[in-house]
Amino acid sequence: MFELPGVIFHFFNIITMHAKVILFICLLFSIKVYAQPGQINIARIEQMPNMPLSYNMRDWKKVAADYDALVFSTSATGQHLPLVSFKNEGINYPSLSPVLLQTYVGTNSANQAEAINIIPAIVGASLMGINKQNQNGINWVEKTKDFFNKTNNQNVYLNGYNTTTGNDWWYDVMPNIFFYQLYSQYPSTTDYDQQFISVADQWLRAVKTMGGNATPWSVPDMNYRAWNLITMTGNTQGVKEPEAAGGIAWLLYNAYQTTSNREYLYGAQQSLEFLTNLNSNPSYELQLPYGVLAAAKMNAELNTHYDVEKMLSWCFNRGPLRGWGSIVGTWNGNSVDGLIGEANDNGNDYAFAMNGFQQAAALAPVIRYDKRFARSLSKWILNVANASRLFYPAYLPPASQDDYSWSNTNDPESCIAYEALKEVWEGKPLYGTGDAKRSGWAATNLALYGSSHVGYLAAIVEETDVAGILLIDLTKTDFFSTSTLKSYALYNPHNTMHQVSLTLPAGSFTVYDAITESVLATNATGTVVIDIEADQVKLLTFVPTEIALEEKNGKLFANDEVVDHHYGYDYTTKMRIKALSTNNTTVEFNEALSFFVTTENIPVEAAYNWHYDDELISSENTSELDFIIPAVAGIKKLRLEIMADGITIRDSLLLKVVENIPEPPVASAILPEQKIFTVSASEIFQCLATDDDTEVLTYEWSVNGGTLSNQNSASVNWQLPATEGIFTIICVVTDQDLLTTQISKDVLVKSVDVEDTSALAYFPLDGNTLDYSGNGFHATASGVTLTDDARSESDKAYLFNAGDDIIFVPADSRLNFQDKVTASLWVYLQSVPEEVFLLSHGSWEQRWKVSITPDKYLRWTIKTSTGTKDLDSSSPLQLGRFYHITVAYTGFSMEVYVDGILDTFTAHIGAIAQTNKSLTFGRKEEGESNYFLRGILDEVRLYQAALSPQVIQQLPEMWTPVTAIDEQSITLTVFPNPAKTIFYVLGASLNSSFNLTDLNGNFISIESKLIDDKFAITLPQLSTGMYLLKVNTGEQLKTIKLLIQ
Repeated sequence: MFELPGVIFHFFNIITMHAKVILFICLLFSIKVYAQPGQINIARIEQMPNMPLSYNMRDWKKVAADYDALVFSTSATGQHLPLVSFKNEGINYPSLSPVLLQTYVGTNSANQAEAINIIPAIVGASLMGINKQNQNGINWVEKTKDFFNKTNNQNVYLNGYNTTTGNDWWYDVMPNIFFYQLYSQYPSTTDYDQQFISVADQWLRAVKTMGGNATPWSVPDMNYRAWNLITMTGNTQGVKEPEAAGGIAWLLYNAYQTTSNREYLYGAQQSLEFLTNLNSNPSYELQLPYGVLAAAKMNAELNTHYDVEKMLSWCFNRGPLRGWGSIVGTWNGNSVDGLIGEANDNGNDYAFAMNGFQQAAALAPVIRYDKRFARSLSKWILNVANASRLFYPAYLPPASQDDYSWSNTNDPESCIAYEALKEVWEGKPLYGTGDAKRSGWAATNLALYGSSHVGYLAAIVEETDVAGILLIDLTKTDFFSTSTLKSYALYNPHNTMHQVSLTLPAGSFTVYDAITESVLATNATGTVVIDIEADQVKLLTFVPTEIALEEKNGKLFANDEVVDHHYGYDYTTKMRIKALSTNNTTVEFNEALSFFVTTENIPVEAAYNWHYDDELISSENTSELDFIIPAVAGIKKLRLEIMADGITIRDSLLLKVVENIPEPPVASAILPEQKIFTVSASEIFQCLATDDDTEVLTYEWSVNGGTLSNQNSASVNWQLPATEGIFTIICVVTDQDLLTTQISKDVLVKSVDVEDTSALAYFPLDGNTLDYSGNGFHATASGVTLTDDARSESDKAYLFNAGDDIIFVPADSRLNFQDKVTASLWVYLQSVPEEVFLLSHGSWEQRWKVSITPDKYLRWTIKTSTGTKDLDSSSPLQLGRFYHITVAYTGFSMEVYVDGILDTFTAHIGAIAQTNKSLTFGRKEEGESNYFLRGILDEVRLYQAALSPQVIQQLPEMWTPVTAIDEQSITLTVFPNPAKTIFYVLGASLNSSFNLTDLNGNFISIESKLIDDKFAITLPQLSTGMYLLKVNTGEQLKTIKLLIQ
């Protein structure tokens, strides 16, 4: 490494479109020159070859274009084609026709739509210059808006159109990263600005709830598997995903740069501090590389000092959470170096297409912000770009992949990749495969959700005229960069120097190399030739000739744009104000306020000057200043200056000072407390509201169904809708200062009519695990022991107390119904050290589950064609007592009942997803011994129906004696139906008993008499309406709807 002070002379070659000339240039500014200085190697990348073996680079831009043309074709023909279609209407934006796109070719689930598949496909195509706002007359960008889950109040982008947060952080965070990327390309899209802010606000709120604070400064604990944005609670179960802090930091920093809201900056810094303070590699999926980019960018732009080297090493080294890292080596003679996935290094590696594409896109811009890693990252990008071709069927032998025939017939350009590559599968090395076929999700393992990200790789890599030397674009995937200058990295993997010819944009340019900190060409036009030494890298920026380069404060500028963020390889720490904050920025006269400052690298002897409204108020060297706000109204500035070693840094806050801050009215409740109502009923609702200054309040009511009367008074009459559903009544209360508050109440509106209440499966668990519904769903028990039931009757329930304890019903297609479901059971909890499962049919990943969270809340989870959703009980369950639990999915709602009474409900729609797994009691699934119940189960019932609240209220009292099982359900005939004073039951056994109730569960006295082969039932005088006849044959309990006229 060497430096020549003063005026430096360079010889260099310039190729123009007209001639090659050798210029002797005298640079008119001082510049430092190094021979490949300051590069930091990443150890895992150094295990990869400089020049990949079996080098064969695909034209990734063509692959991306071919993929877009095939996948977004609505007229493609062939098996499993077209791959794309549309919903009739949106859930969050009903006027839209949202996109439906298969996750895998031949997906078994109808109406599939995943944000991690659809949005990156649109982003990637847009990076290729394809206008997705108007492609063949379709605005694909607009259609993605329905992934913004506002109807269910999540208010962020999620992987489904109607799903929940809190199960898996990468499914919760990455859709928002992909949305931000799409926003940066199409910022004028209607609703995007509001969604952009909402996403930032929600994740900032989460960071703060996890412990992030600037008054005073504190770092959040983000070591969770996921975070529920409704309850603002963390999921501590299963494999944790602390790398999500990186994704959240990337979101919040870009939100800060877009809005200048310093709260977002504080949240970004706090997230990165948590991440960099970890002592163990947190790599899990996709979010860590985005954290590295945020850290490198903030180091360059804000003088933070996050440990980029440490985090970059994490991105490639095998991590302990799930063995995630970068693959090295050759499989079946082909270099697979650089691929990302399960990097076990012992013969069973498993690489995934999506992860390499995304990591390359996230880390390429890091080179521009921290040039010390230019060589390592450029070398890795070369390797991963070369090896990624092996995910595609055309680059594998037909016998070494799952779906060669489909691809060869329907995808002749081979633009749809396999989900993954197995190092060895069933004895065959380097095998193209995936999880879909083995799990029953799809007919092929050709994964759109991975292939949809190919545009990211295509955007950053392009071959040059020298094989193996790639032109790596450093700005294309730096989505919120304001730089207008083209910047590239070129790495020479060969053992000798090579010259590369580059085509310049229109105009004349100075070509600057940030590695040697030298100008390689001036007034260059057309084509420029760059010499690259063996195993070295160039970091080039094309600066218009008319713009002078100027060094300022350790950076090299072209006008206001930074060309070299660490000019002179200046990575020294600098004084910095990390945060200047207070709890309120709108304050009253004479209010006592505390100002908090958090700093970095401030010498002990530094001088502090605190100014309020340009008046010095304190010179105290303190992190917290207490101050009484003067009684002068207006916009006032609090400014802090810190001085040391001839350097001054400063920051300021704007305060709005007023004489008095009026308080809005307080609305405490909408009465009645009742949660469920009958269709078409007329009900009175009352808003309870108070105000601190006046009792003169005005009211304005609104509903999204039915009609209102007297809607401008404290009480309103609501004629409820004639259709079932969840409806919202809202009251806006206004005081004399025109300040308002709003309160709302969701109500469940249901019909008094009921469906057939015959159980599809019924397990009394009275000494055995047989199904007494007559449908033959007999269960198998292992490890469980008989115990007392809720009535204290011996051996009438089963105790679970170990991971091996389970009761399961083998997979059966009859259990995979998709319309409605009700499940009920008795449960007694002994302890809940982790989430424990009561019932599970494919769990949350595939179908549904009933579980208890670690904080003892009942959780009902169901996956439908519109997404996965959780519904928790309103309060935790107590240990040491029996509860009767019922959960229901109606096709429009999820409902939880405790001891027969409705507890909570939420909206959800879609066809219930299907599974090939068993129905399990007391465990998540047969092959999973974690999450097991420590307690008792009894009286498990499953219905292919949405039972009415009236019927559910009776379930805790239904203890049906059973003596035998008829494998075929009995057939009863009731006639006449409707009836008046008498009706007959045909097909009941001689010892049958009969009960008649109204829909409120009230028993009605009836008389029955056997006449020939049927029972005659005599009725008392009854009101016209629907009634429930229960026939107990001694073997089965049948419930039949009876209409009385």
